[in-house]
Amino acid sequence: MKKSAALLAIFTTLGMSSASFAGTLDTGKSVAGTSTAMVVDVPEGIIVNTAYKCPYAATKGLAGAFGDENGWKQNIVGAVFGIPAGMAFGVPYGLVKGGQHAASVGWEKPFSKESFVVTNNP
Repeated sequence: MKKSAALLAIFTTLGMSSASFAGTLDTGKSVAGTSTAMVVDVPEGIIVNTAYKCPYAATKGLAGAFGDENGWKQNIVGAVFGIPAGMAFGVPYGLVKGGQHAASVGWEKPFSKESFVVTNNP
C-alpha cells in the first residue's frame, strides 16, 4: 500500500509540473528538472517553514503586536502562542512555497543547485 501511494505521489507531481510549462524550446529537460525539483523542494519547504521560518515570524509578529518586538516579556508570550500557530501554518505555506520554488527555478535552471535548495522564500 505504501509503495503504491508513493508511486501515485510521484506520478501526480510529474503530471502537475508538465502541463503548465508546455510550448518552450527545451521542454524535455525543463519538465524533468521541474518534476525532480518538485519531489525535493515540496517536502523541504514544508520542513523548513514548519520548523523555523513560520514559528519565528509568528513569534516576532506577536511580540511586536504586544508592544516591543525585542522585549523579553513580549517574546515569551509571543513564543507561547506563535510557535504552535507558526508550526500549524508552516505546513500549507511550505507546500505552496516549495512548489512555487520548484516550478520557477526548476524550469529556468533544471538540475542546478538552486533548484534543489529552498532559500529565501519570504
